[in-house]
Amino acid sequence: MRTLYQDVRRAAAPVLARVRDRALPQSCLLCGDAGPEAICEPCASSLPRVGADACPRCQLASVHGQVCGRCLKRPPQWQRLLAPWSYAFPFDAALLAAKYRHAFAVYRWAAEDALDGHAWPFARGATLLPVPLAPERLQARGYNQALLIAREFARRFADADLHVDNNAVVRIRETDVQQRLNWIERRRNVRGAFAATRSLAGESVLLVDDVLTTGATLNELARVALAAGAAQVDALVLARVQPLRRRERTVKFNRAVT
Repeated sequence: MRTLYQDVRRAAAPVLARVRDRALPQSCLLCGDAGPEAICEPCASSLPRVGADACPRCQLASVHGQVCGRCLKRPPQWQRLLAPWSYAFPFDAALLAAKYRHAFAVYRWAAEDALDGHAWPFARGATLLPVPLAPERLQARGYNQALLIAREFARRFADADLHVDNNAVVRIRETDVQQRLNWIERRRNVRGAFAATRSLAGESVLLVDDVLTTGATLNELARVALAAGAAQVDALVLARVQPLRRRERTVKFNRAVT
């Protein structure tokens, strides 16, 4: 029955999309032009994408797409990271609108456009783990943007038999806002912040979030997933922050944190 349901849904999807576009016209979030998508095609083509030659573990500049020296020296807990876009203008504005102004159509658009027509790059049957929010922050915001993103990717790549588990790992203590902290402080801030609620033995886990800056939060979450028995942990974010140069780090943090 499940296979039949998926076949019917795939067949009906184009028709339902045309009905939606006619009944619910929208404007491009970036330029304001009317169209069927949250971000129109001309704006989408101008967004800052991460290069194909980026390091597969951190999605920063590398040589010929090989694992970079940073990841060889200090490997992240996850194996592969996918970050389709750089967190830069104007995509940063679109993600902020989605996160704080309920422009959730950006997440559906991103799930459709992220892989640019390519097949699902991670394990089939993967368990998608959204980065959990603390109960207080979830109550104040009303939603977890990572969960919304995970659901859109599971819908978009239904053929890969993905499933979202929002409760397998929970945040067990509140943490300071990461944006105010440097790299070392961010690691300390999230240490011990998560706990697994069930065994992940043998599962391929995919961590999901909207933006990756230093990777401290995802790294701690990956450590918890591996400790719970996950066979492999990968990560998916919509955008990757490009690191500050040494002089910029010194100005921001009063020291050059590496």
